[in-house]
Amino acid sequence: MDSRTVVATVVNGASDGGYDDGEQEAFTATSAKAFLAVPYLRLSGEPGKRRLVIGQGRVIATPDGGVELTLVRQTARAEDKGWSEDVAVPGETELERISGLPLPSAYPMEGDAVAQAVTLTKALAESSRNEVLRLRSLRYELEREIAQLLTKRRRGSLRPLLADTIELSTALGRARDQAQKAIRDGLWIWMWDDETYRRVRDELPPEPGEAEWVRQYRNALKHCAALDEQLAEEIARLHSLLTGISAFAVAADSEAQERFNLLAAVAAAGLGLPALIISLYGADTFLPLNSFDAAWRALLPIGVTVLVVSAVGLRWLPGKPRVRHYLFALLFVLTLIGVLLFAGAFAPGK
Repeated sequence: MDSRTVVATVVNGASDGGYDDGEQEAFTATSAKAFLAVPYLRLSGEPGKRRLVIGQGRVIATPDGGVELTLVRQTARAEDKGWSEDVAVPGETELERISGLPLPSAYPMEGDAVAQAVTLTKALAESSRNEVLRLRSLRYELEREIAQLLTKRRRGSLRPLLADTIELSTALGRARDQAQKAIRDGLWIWMWDDETYRRVRDELPPEPGEAEWVRQYRNALKHCAALDEQLAEEIARLHSLLTGISAFAVAADSEAQERFNLLAAVAAAGLGLPALIISLYGADTFLPLNSFDAAWRALLPIGVTVLVVSAVGLRWLPGKPRVRHYLFALLFVLTLIGVLLFAGAFAPGK
């Protein structure tokens, strides 16, 4: 198999991808010999600037023996916009080169336009199925970023990751809708070959002398079914990830509240106990603090008390206290002692 490139006419879909008879209208509007519609899923671009496009590829075998591909783009998501949906004008037309399709090296084939259309349809279905692997690696990236935030190996918020997970889950849900539609309607082959549609739907064995393109048609349906199953698995994983992020966010809020309450209690004890000590033995005896003897007698009990309270508070702090936490507590004690020494030095004596 060689990677081939085809040119598609891109139209932004006006519907939400539901059962709106758009496929039958598109077939009726042409005099096509064959019409097939297949789910389209593609993730392109470099990390940080990737783009996810979801829609439907409509392949038409024209009476003159040619094949036309129209991509009905249902939704497009940009990574640099938080995987939010691009605002597109319904019905706007453009051209796009679709590369990397698993087409045979003999494509385009000469002669049978129906066989050529079915071959292209099968390649589009297989390509969409292969894109699930890239989407899976995208989910791995989300899980790794969440783990880094939880272990505090990087700074940031869980909120953007929560939004990304929701947006991706919604987009993949729409892609799965397209796959289920294609399976249910047999790629819409019933509109021009009802016999083949019924035989494949009823899982009847191939007949002797059956056209070669029917095998390609069966393979296209298998790729759509596999795409549906794999997307269902990815959506379930994203929902589990979403539930986990929500639980982690609640736990983080609870831990932050507990941390704040403990710090408030430490601050209250650190400021209240020195005030109690001063009120017990009276500060007038040592004021003003203009000598070393008076300063250490007045400030040593206060400094020791605040240091002990801070150390006890750090031991009860959620998570494992680090060296910087103890250094911060020591700095707090020294700052408090410095403020009291400064104030006591200028206080009037009795």
